[in-house]
Amino acid sequence: MKTSAVPPTEREKQILRRMALGRSDVEIARQIGGTEAQVATQRLRLIRKLNICSHAEIIEAAINLGPWPRQMKYPNLPSRVS
Repeated sequence: MKTSAVPPTEREKQILRRMALGRSDVEIARQIGGTEAQVATQRLRLIRKLNICSHAEIIEAAINLGPWPRQMKYPNLPSRVS
């Protein structure tokens, strides 16, 4: 995988992380807002931008983004813990 000089946008990061978790375009669209077609388009642009050829490279790229947001690691926990 050869990364682009242009870093992924926040939206692309959201999509990439969910792709790494094996989410479908429909699931991603529900989770981040938008339509299945919008997510599919963004997914294809992201794959081209990062020159990704396999699911393993999707996972590698997601890991390379750095720490994942808490709600993605633990989706069933409340957003605020007392």
